[in-house]
Amino acid sequence: MPYENPRPAAPRRPFELTGRMVAAVLVMFFGVVVSVNATIMTVALRTMPGVETRSAYEDSQRYNDEIARQHERDARGWTATAALARQGEGAALAVTLADRTGGALSGFVTTARLRHPATSAQDREVTLNENGAGRYESRFDQIPAGSWILELQARRGDEVVFLSRSRVSLAEH
Repeated sequence: MPYENPRPAAPRRPFELTGRMVAAVLVMFFGVVVSVNATIMTVALRTMPGVETRSAYEDSQRYNDEIARQHERDARGWTATAALARQGEGAALAVTLADRTGGALSGFVTTARLRHPATSAQDREVTLNENGAGRYESRFDQIPAGSWILELQARRGDEVVFLSRSRVSLAEH
């Protein structure tokens, strides 16, 4: 049987790094970096725009007056006891307002605002109904579990007579 040598392979050209290849790799690398940064920045700004107030200057002009009003509120010695409990997809909020001696505080227009610590897009606000002496209740529909900042405000006419902020947690359903 005759032996045949296979045809020799064509010689390979050695790898050569060219300027065009380096430029293409750099453009692709920075394109990926810029697109990832743009995506992250867009998501961050949509979830927390960073705006707490419309005009910081105007708020600063009323700052000392607001501190004086808060000292007046604190001098009254009023307290709020709040309970937030899961009810289906939502939650029930019950608030008891009491004076320094533990007596019930009645006759206020009371509002509650649940503020999400990370984004104002999930904030919820309700007006509480008075159900008994000093007991105010309401319900939040479809609220996610987690940690929230509860802001309570009691008004008599246009005057805010009580203001409270506290942390509350809402369990999974």
